[in-house]
Amino acid sequence: MKIRWMRVLLGALLLEIVLFAVLVPISVVNATLFLIAVPIGVFAFGYLVTRWLLKKLSTQLVLHGALIGMVATVMYLGLVLAQPGGTPAAATVYGAPLFYFSQAMRIAGCVAGAMHEQRRRRLAQSLRANV
Repeated sequence: MKIRWMRVLLGALLLEIVLFAVLVPISVVNATLFLIAVPIGVFAFGYLVTRWLLKKLSTQLVLHGALIGMVATVMYLGLVLAQPGGTPAAATVYGAPLFYFSQAMRIAGCVAGAMHEQRRRRLAQSLRANV
């Protein structure tokens, strides 16, 4: 079992950059819309970035997807901790349930993207075997 750590780290960084680029402008426009967009965005972009990153990986897709999600979450929590007030301040802005739910959705989106890519490959293999 070989874990592609560079792919995991760069994938997590790419995910956080995409989330920042998309969600921060929404927060400037409308705070309520931002709070709705965050859990949807972290799941959707986690899914898309992970599927894209794992296209060339041959094994352990779900493990790599989970690692991308977990590393991205740790990166985000590190950024939150570096801010004045840290995690309690962020949990106050979001509300504690939404804050923790959004972290779980980031990981779930990455795992879902990896599972979908793995399933797509298995289906393609079975179709090639049947031809």
